[in-house]
Amino acid sequence: MLLISEHFAPSTGATAQLMSDLARGLDQRGWPIAVLTATPGGSLPFPVIRLGGALHGSSSGSMVQKALRGLRFLVGSLLWCLQHGQRGDVVLIVSNPPFIGLLGPLIRLVRGLPFVFVFQDLFPRSAVLSGVLPAAGPITLLWRGLMAQVCRSSSQTVVLSQAMETRLRRDLGRDLPLSVIHNWAVERGLDIPRAVNPFAVEHGFAHRFTLQYSGNFGRLHDLLTLLEAARVLAHDPVQFVFIGGGAKQSQIDAYASSFGLPHVLRLPYQPRERLPLSLAACDMAAIGLMVGAEDTVAPCKFYGILASGRGVVLIARRSCDLAQLVLQQSCGIVVEPGEATELADRLLALCTDPARVAAMGVNSRRLYERQFGLERSVQDYERLLQGVGSARQPSPNRRP
Repeated sequence: MLLISEHFAPSTGATAQLMSDLARGLDQRGWPIAVLTATPGGSLPFPVIRLGGALHGSSSGSMVQKALRGLRFLVGSLLWCLQHGQRGDVVLIVSNPPFIGLLGPLIRLVRGLPFVFVFQDLFPRSAVLSGVLPAAGPITLLWRGLMAQVCRSSSQTVVLSQAMETRLRRDLGRDLPLSVIHNWAVERGLDIPRAVNPFAVEHGFAHRFTLQYSGNFGRLHDLLTLLEAARVLAHDPVQFVFIGGGAKQSQIDAYASSFGLPHVLRLPYQPRERLPLSLAACDMAAIGLMVGAEDTVAPCKFYGILASGRGVVLIARRSCDLAQLVLQQSCGIVVEPGEATELADRLLALCTDPARVAAMGVNSRRLYERQFGLERSVQDYERLLQGVGSARQPSPNRRP
């Protein structure tokens, strides 16, 4: 199998860590595997061809710079596949950058290589919601047509949730070959009291009720409701911790500075070895989705929260699938985007109800162990690839 992902280990971005986990999992199951990536780094137990062009931070650079890096990776991957692709290979293409999917129909046409395409978010809908592309017009229609062709040419297209599957069929066609495979927690928080958690102690919030947002500050994520709730709670004992990076990083800094919010702390992405401490350094953990994004992205931070045994504070429409899951499983609270005052009130109530907070955390972990996890997802990918390959497994003698 050839895995093509612009971001890979040792990058700290979510896609890089997830795809690194998947590659290791398949390698441990005996799959001969090679990886094409743009992320520089060291060696791994399987061949990793590093084409260059990406920085370790998955969100570094302007949108134009990211697009140019992505285009360079697309061209480099195409040339590599044309030169080294072997009959019998199965190719797994990950949708970062979004247009990397165009590689699939090309290598299938020229080299006869079957491919699986993995949608991390539904492009071009994600670009429309974030304002990068207009809702209508020739460019958006062109991209929609191209992505429909990618999906139809694929042996299977993977989406990350049932909501994404429904949306993709509605937008691009009901006859697409789609499979739903969930992401997983790349790490889980340690079972240690926050009062003695070295990460919380180091940053000075070991003894405050803490709400944490850990991951990408993306264009489709609603951070404003969280920040406005922090402003409302400026004189109350609630700590807001934002860990990560991305397009809305400046929004956090500007809000904290403009309103003088010392209880709002922003920290950079943490090395993977620190995640068990950082994920455990909170009472509850937050996810924010803009209106319309609920069926376009599947926030991978959700799985880390569940696996860490923390209650979920979800900012999203109550009618969406993720909100209904949180409510049905009693593993958190749901607040509509813009309802900052309600969020502030509910956080204050939770401050004085540690038993309820603990119960939500227990329900979160039970949900994760019952429905999700790396082992389940790797098994799902393996079954899908076996079906696509049908005795097309790659040669064990592959070398970069």
